[in-house]
Amino acid sequence: MRIKRLLLALLLLFVWLAPAGDVQAADEKHSIYEDLRFSVNGGATRVVKTIHYKYENNRYVSMRDLAAALSGTEKTFELSVAETSVTITTGIPYQAAGGENEPFLIPEDVTDYAVTTRALRLNTITIDERNVRYHTLIGKNDADVFDCYMSLTDVAMLLDLDLALDSEGLHLNTAGHFHMDMNALKAQGFFYEVHSALVGNATTGEIYASYEEDLSVPIASTTKLMTYLCVMDAVSNGELTLNDTVRISRNAERLSRSADGTIPMKEGQEATVRDLLYGLLLPSSNECALALAEHICGSEAAFVERMNAKALAIGLSADAVFYNSNGLPVFTDTVAASKIQNHMSAKDMFLLVSHILKEYPEVMEITDSVKAELPSFQTSVNNTNPMIYNLPEAVGMKTGTTTMSGACLVSALEATAPDGGKNYIVAIEFGAEDGTVRCTLSEELLLYGKQYLSEGNSGTPVTPPEEGGIPQNAEELIRAVLRKR
Repeated sequence: MRIKRLLLALLLLFVWLAPAGDVQAADEKHSIYEDLRFSVNGGATRVVKTIHYKYENNRYVSMRDLAAALSGTEKTFELSVAETSVTITTGIPYQAAGGENEPFLIPEDVTDYAVTTRALRLNTITIDERNVRYHTLIGKNDADVFDCYMSLTDVAMLLDLDLALDSEGLHLNTAGHFHMDMNALKAQGFFYEVHSALVGNATTGEIYASYEEDLSVPIASTTKLMTYLCVMDAVSNGELTLNDTVRISRNAERLSRSADGTIPMKEGQEATVRDLLYGLLLPSSNECALALAEHICGSEAAFVERMNAKALAIGLSADAVFYNSNGLPVFTDTVAASKIQNHMSAKDMFLLVSHILKEYPEVMEITDSVKAELPSFQTSVNNTNPMIYNLPEAVGMKTGTTTMSGACLVSALEATAPDGGKNYIVAIEFGAEDGTVRCTLSEELLLYGKQYLSEGNSGTPVTPPEEGGIPQNAEELIRAVLRKR
């Protein structure tokens, strides 16, 4: 017993004395690698070291190799990489640090060579004094210099590179820009790693590209866009104001203290409707959704009835179904319980977002905020939507994730049409396997929508049925449901 106590004491002493800076994130070893041939404007070929992250062709390229290869071209950029930070300055010649454009050094007696980096994580990258967020791998190269490996797709979008990949390697046209051939991409299975997806113009109602757009799937916290709409309808109808105070219920406090809680709350505490809306849409607070629902309708169940009625009133399909105000899974109150979630199709979500942008454009005052102060809770909150950071024209909208729904993201950006008119491009992605896929695909869709608009293409208009208002009784509700069928 004394020996055990002594060992425990020594362990605690070691932890206490260990410098905080020595705590490292888990390392990842990579055995799929490639010395990718790279040419600029058809010139001499250089080597860009590439890690195929977990799966073949999921390429993460060496940013130092790329910077060195582009030095002296129209796409030149300076690069600084530390253990946890990356800084890019475009238009500045790259200063070599060592090991650039050299092949991977593989000892002759090693057959399962692995490159070791820090774990893949969402890192802040400073580019031209603007902070963006991308998933990267950071580690040291053979010259013992920190290097950053970044997804080939993300690199192309971040630096606006016109890249082509074939059996001869990677080719860059410095006179071009990032461009997507959606027909070719769809033929290659571009959308197959998600449940459904869509990109369209909320201003004109046109859909530019989609996949399984009519498939009703779990939508997680993107539900909160419908919650926002119903709250703003209540404000518009004079039921409450943004400055009204909401008394936090015992249910809201309990939810805030659960694993799904975001903002700590106490029963009896008061919060403004404004602060609850910011909490609803920025950090995706489930307890804020519940507090608003209970305040407006007396119970969440009554508020959910309003959500479903509103869905029908604005022309969503009968497959758009809500069980709660926040998008969390709900278990039925039975012995053999069923786990159910709010469902909607990508097309329905497109119509919902289009309606919100038309009726309550002030939503963008919330969703395009990087950070907001919530005086009611004496705290500040950050926007969970990565598009806000990566695309200057982005205006939100909403993230969402559950085990069943996968990683979901509804985003929008402001774009200018050839005639000079302001348009809003909306991208919807439901069911990505993780945040990495969610970020990359959503950014691709938004950029494609912007490209589609600028090139003057025409899409397929999606016009919802004429609004008939919220059904006032069971008979009107039945007629509304039949109308959708």
